[in-house]
Amino acid sequence: MYNDITIIIVCYKSYDLIKKNLKVLKFFKTIIIDNSNCERTYNLVKYIDNIRFINTLKNIGYGQANNLGVSNAHTKFILILNPDIIVDEKSILALYNKKNLYDNIGILVPSLFSQANERKTNGSKSYFKKIFNKEFIKNKNFAEGDTCYDYAIGCAFFMDREFFNKIGGFDKDFFMYFEDNEICDRVYKFNKTVIETPSSKMIHMEGMSSEKSFMSNAKLSLIHKISEFIYINKNLSKLKLYTNLTIQLIDYIQRMIFSFITFKFKKSFKNLLRIFSILLYITSLYKLI
Repeated sequence: MYNDITIIIVCYKSYDLIKKNLKVLKFFKTIIIDNSNCERTYNLVKYIDNIRFINTLKNIGYGQANNLGVSNAHTKFILILNPDIIVDEKSILALYNKKNLYDNIGILVPSLFSQANERKTNGSKSYFKKIFNKEFIKNKNFAEGDTCYDYAIGCAFFMDREFFNKIGGFDKDFFMYFEDNEICDRVYKFNKTVIETPSSKMIHMEGMSSEKSFMSNAKLSLIHKISEFIYINKNLSKLKLYTNLTIQLIDYIQRMIFSFITFKFKKSFKNLLRIFSILLYITSLYKLI
């Protein structure tokens, strides 16, 4: 297992989280791609032989940084991890032991748990089935055995490295968010599937991948909505896309005004960001962010 897997971690000011996983990472071939030029993280791992540290000098985004990491890996398998995933060797071994069980594995993912050891949703229907299929009801039950999904959260992807490269890796059009939706779609286009195996259990400290300020949170909100629009554009006609954007714009304006006059300023600001994200997208100014 240790010779067959390279762990890929893209981090951004994630020193504390990398430190939490260090006792596991040091036994695996590990590549850390740092988008934040953090000297503390480099100093933490620079003397560990199994860990390679790549400083991108500027933030190149989640998907492109992972592609860079995979391009420097040489093992049969890769395990793409968010820094806010806490792992142990047993959870990785459980993924590794499933690698040859099914012929159609494209992405293998673990079951996710909170810090309080509560099971969290990892897999689901595709974005468009959830949005446009009125008959879809969110399933609150968790899989007891290996289960196929349209989509799985991109915080822990176990994949064959050659297959990752064959399908083109993560789409470079996404700076952050929705790149996991898009790559899951492509997995199915290559006649493979996305499988969650509950025998592998990982803790997801959601929202703690990096240090965040008020401004960074606002920027991430904008990026999230813009990535959603980019994803929709890849799957719908221009007419349907702009019809969807127009409906959303009217809805967000109404929500912003109502929240403001009812003194719910946080909600008003949130909807203002959503309006701004639509304007940035349709003018292509988002590329300057």
